[in-house]
Amino acid sequence: MKKKVKYKMGKLGKHLFMSKYSSINALLPDTKAATKSNIYKMLRKYDSLYIKLDEGTGGRGIYKITDVDGGFLLRSGTTSKMHTTFEALYNSLAKFLKNDKYVVQQGIDLLEHNGRSFDIRVMVQKNRSGQLETTGIIGRLAKPKKIVTNFHSGGTPLPVSTLLESHLNKTDRAVFIKELESLGRRASIVLGESYRSKKAFGVDIAIDSNMKPWILEINTGPDMSIFNALKDKTMYRRILKYSKF
Repeated sequence: MKKKVKYKMGKLGKHLFMSKYSSINALLPDTKAATKSNIYKMLRKYDSLYIKLDEGTGGRGIYKITDVDGGFLLRSGTTSKMHTTFEALYNSLAKFLKNDKYVVQQGIDLLEHNGRSFDIRVMVQKNRSGQLETTGIIGRLAKPKKIVTNFHSGGTPLPVSTLLESHLNKTDRAVFIKELESLGRRASIVLGESYRSKKAFGVDIAIDSNMKPWILEINTGPDMSIFNALKDKTMYRRILKYSKF
C-alpha cells in the first residue's frame, strides 16, 4: 500500500499553516478559498485581488481583478475584460472555478522598474548540517502588460539590486536585500516545520509601494534554473552545490 503523504498542501493550506506563526503572519496577504462569497467580501476590502490555482505553478491559472470606476477589470495574461457588475464578473470566473480548486488573494501594489512590475524569489536550502540557509536571491521583472513575473511566463530574471536602484540608495539597497534574504529563511523555517523532508524552498516576495515585503507563496520544489539566467553565476553554483547535500 502506497504511503500517504501527510503534509501535501496547496497555497491555501500553506497560508493557513504559516498564519499561525506570529513571526511572519503580518507579512502574509489575506488568502481564502475562491468562493463567490469570499471574492465578493474581499473586493469590498481591497482594490485588487488575484485568483490563483491552489496547486498551480509557473504563473499558470492566474487572474487579476481590479475594482475600477464603472465595474471590475478582469485580466489574464495580456488580455483584459471589463464587467459592469459583480454578477457578470463572477459568471465569467465561474467557468473555470468549477473545474479546479482556486484561491483568492489580496492584491499587492507591486513596485515597478521601468514601468514593469517585479517580485523577488529567495532560494533557501539545507546545508551539510541540515540547517536552512539562504543561497540565492533574484528579481523577476514582468513582461510588459503581463500580470505575472514568472520566468516560464516570460518574466526577466535580474539582480535584485538593479530592480531597486530607483527606489533605494546603494547603502539602503544592501541592507534591504539582507532583510529579504533573512525573511526568506525565516519563512522557510516556519513552513519547514510541516515539510521536514524538503531540502529547498523558493520564497516569492512582493514589495509594495511603501517598501513593505509580503510573502506571496513558498514553493517546495523550486526551479533552480532561473539563477543560471544571471550573468554572474556565483549564486547558481552555490545553489547547485547545496542541492547535492
